[in-house]
Amino acid sequence: MTQPAITTLGSWESDNVTLAQVERELSNLRRHEQKAAVRTSVLTLVAVVGSDAEADGARQIISDLGARHPSRTLIIVALPDEPGVPSGTDAAVWVHAIEREGRAVCFEEVILRVRGTARHHLDSVVEPFALPDVPLVVWLPAGLPAPGDPLMQAANRVVVDSRAVAEAGGDVLARSTTLSKRLPVADLSWMRLEQWRSMLTGLFEGGLYRPFLDAVDRVEVSGNHGPRYLLGGWLLRRLRLPPARVVLQPADHVSVVVHAVSDGRAGTFSVDRRGEAREIHSCVDIEGGPRVEQTVTMRQQWPSLALAAALTRVGHDEAYEEALAGARELRAAEGGQ
Repeated sequence: MTQPAITTLGSWESDNVTLAQVERELSNLRRHEQKAAVRTSVLTLVAVVGSDAEADGARQIISDLGARHPSRTLIIVALPDEPGVPSGTDAAVWVHAIEREGRAVCFEEVILRVRGTARHHLDSVVEPFALPDVPLVVWLPAGLPAPGDPLMQAANRVVVDSRAVAEAGGDVLARSTTLSKRLPVADLSWMRLEQWRSMLTGLFEGGLYRPFLDAVDRVEVSGNHGPRYLLGGWLLRRLRLPPARVVLQPADHVSVVVHAVSDGRAGTFSVDRRGEAREIHSCVDIEGGPRVEQTVTMRQQWPSLALAAALTRVGHDEAYEEALAGARELRAAEGGQ
């Protein structure tokens, strides 16, 4: 994926600083940038991570966004509390320019390493850097916010990846549901399933196959925890099935098999990934014929493309919220949360 060249117009960094100092230095850099480039920001993007390594990964992904979403980016490294380590903030600030449509466009990047009590009040940390009149989007690459997290009060939207959250599945589903009731949520795990959902829906197009959609007997969904529950919940609600008719199984790759009986004929409709090849195989097999198979190449899933797509989402994703509700219904039927 070719990216336009990014030029750094100025930078500053220091340890044990106040937010006022960081604001002042950012203002100084902005005065220089006005001489070299037009400042354009479509949003304030706040990424919250828990380590320097995660910050480096987030910074690379944001850099790869290129000119798609010029923004002020704030990466907050909320360091864990450690005995004997005093509270404080270390900061680094950059002003970058990128060529777009024949002119240089500026965007700003701030990294704050936050130690101590301030990490529990990140809304106060973010507030001085939020640009007026543009959305503030919070991106949590590997976590979900704690209940009552004040940062969520400052956000207009939030981007998460439920597949990356290393917690018990039921807790992830419950916390994702709570979050989606408060804010529009773009879940990268759900977005990665879009091609599977589209292909499965397409299997029922046409007069021969459409009647089977109203006669589904059983659904089998395999995959990692988050994807299989989201897909299972989506099918549960869309097909109006009782939980007992949706069977979930762990697997390395996603697969969905829908069994139906229409007019005395059994039909199987499947979408799956086989092995490590980046291909999705679909099959319709109707008792007595026909049998139709197709293999397509999976879409590219660069992290920066996924984040870029998430940043374009505005408002609540009703299909995702419906899938979450169905997923929790499946968990409850299993005796989970």
